[in-house]
Amino acid sequence: MKESAGYNIFHERALFQRKHSLLFFILFPALAMLLGWGLRGFIGGGPYGAMIPGAMVMLAICMLLEVPLMVAAIAVVFGTAGTAMGGEMTYGQTIGFLRNPDTIWWGFAGTSVKGAVWGLLSGTFAGFGLIYQRLKFKTIVTSLGIFLIGFVIGLKLINDPKMLYFSNPFDHPRSESWAGLLFAVTGLLIYLKIKTNAEEFRLVLRFALYGLIGGALGFGLGSLWNTVGVKYGAGFLIIDWWKMMEFSFGLLLGGFLGYAAWRSNNIAKNFDHRMPVTVNKSFTREVMLTIVLGLFIYLVMPLLESYLETINKSDGVLYDSLATIARVVVNYTFIGSLLIIIALRLPDLAFQIAITLTFCHTMIDLVTDSKLFPLLQSSPFIIAFIIIATSSIIAVLVAIFQRKQFVLKSMFLIIVWSTIAVAIIRMFVHADFRFQQDHSLTQIVIGDMFVFDVFVLSALIVSFMVIKNKAFQITTIPHNKRLKADHFSNTRKG
Repeated sequence: MKESAGYNIFHERALFQRKHSLLFFILFPALAMLLGWGLRGFIGGGPYGAMIPGAMVMLAICMLLEVPLMVAAIAVVFGTAGTAMGGEMTYGQTIGFLRNPDTIWWGFAGTSVKGAVWGLLSGTFAGFGLIYQRLKFKTIVTSLGIFLIGFVIGLKLINDPKMLYFSNPFDHPRSESWAGLLFAVTGLLIYLKIKTNAEEFRLVLRFALYGLIGGALGFGLGSLWNTVGVKYGAGFLIIDWWKMMEFSFGLLLGGFLGYAAWRSNNIAKNFDHRMPVTVNKSFTREVMLTIVLGLFIYLVMPLLESYLETINKSDGVLYDSLATIARVVVNYTFIGSLLIIIALRLPDLAFQIAITLTFCHTMIDLVTDSKLFPLLQSSPFIIAFIIIATSSIIAVLVAIFQRKQFVLKSMFLIIVWSTIAVAIIRMFVHADFRFQQDHSLTQIVIGDMFVFDVFVLSALIVSFMVIKNKAFQITTIPHNKRLKADHFSNTRKG
C-alpha cells in the first residue's frame, strides 16, 4: 500500500507539472481561433460557421490542459456549441455605424457589447465542458433548460422592444438577440453556482470572465479596423479590413481563453487519467448515425423553420406563444443544446458532431452559393450528393482516427485542413487569385493575397505546434478500451 501511494504521489507530481510556457498557452489558442474566426466569415456564416473557431479553440484548450480523451471528446462539443451560439447575433449594421464619423462611438459600443456577450458564451461553455463529467445528466439538461428560458426573457425584455438597440432602426431594422444570450448565459452561471462546488464554479467563472474581456476587446477594438479602412485604406496594402476585424477578434478572444486555461492548469488533478476512451459502436454505425444527424440538422430543421414562419403571420395570444417557442426551437441556442445532449448520450458521436457537422456546413455554404456555382443551383440532387459525399469522407476520417493514437492531434488537423481546403476552393472559384496587372509583387503578396496568406500561414503554424509538441501525446490512451455512454461520473446529487 505504501509503495502504491508513493507511486500515486510521484505520478501526480510528474503529471501536473507545467509542460508549456505562458506564451504557448496564450499563443496556441489565439492562433487557432484567429484561423477559425477568419474561416468562419469566409466559408460559413451564422452560428454554424462559428462552430469552426469553437471547435479549434476547444481542441487546443483540451490539449493544453491534458484533458483525458473521454472527457475532451464531449468538452469539445460544449466549446463548439457555446461559441457557435454567439453567431445568432446580427452585427452588420452595427459595424456600419463605425464607417460614419457621427456614429463611430455608438458602433464601437455595440460591437464591444456583442463581443463581450459572445466571449462570455464561449468561455462559459468551455468551462462547463471541462467540469460536465462531475455533474448529473439531469443537472446538465436542467441548466440548458434554464439557459433557453433566460434567452426568451432577454429577447422579450430588451431585444424585441428595442430598449437598447445597436442596429439601424430606420433602414431594414434587424432582429437582435444579444440581450437574450446575455440573460441566457447569466441564468446558466447562476444555476451552476448553485449546483457545483467552489472549485468547479471558479473554473467556469474564470473562463467566462476572461472570455468576456477577450470578446469585448477583440470585437470592439477589432471592429475599428473598418473605420481605419474607410479613412486611411488607400494608403495601406491590406484591402480586406473586414477580415482584419475577424482575425483580431479571434486572436484576442483565443488568447484570453488560453490565459484562462493557464490559470486553470491544476484542473488535471480532477481527472482520472486511466479512464478508457475509445468507441464501442461499429465503424459503419457511427458513420451512418452521423449522416442521419447531419440530415436532421441541415435538412429537417431548415424545413421546420420555413413551416414555422407561417405561425408568425397569425394573430392571437396562442399564436404569439407558439411563435416564441418556434423561434427558440429553430435558434442555435436550442440546436446547440440539443447537440450537447446527444453527445452526452452518444459519446461515440462527439467528435463527429464537432468536426464532421462543422465541415458539412462549410460545404453547404460553398455549393449552394449561386454566385460561385450558378449552373449547379438547378441540380439539387447533385448538390446533395456533393455535400453528403464530402461530409462522409470527413466522417470516415474522424471514425478512423478516433480509433488510433493521438486522437486530439488528429481531430485538430482534420478540422484545420478540411476547412482550409474549402477556403482555397472558394478562392479559386471566386477568382481571388486574378491579380491586377499593375500591382507589384509586394502588393500581390501583402494585399491581393492577404487573406490567403493569413489562412495558410496560421494553419501551418498551429499544425506545426501540434505535430511537434510531444506533450500533447498524453491525451492518447490505448484503443483496446471502450467508451461507454454512461461514462460521466456523478459525484453529487443532481
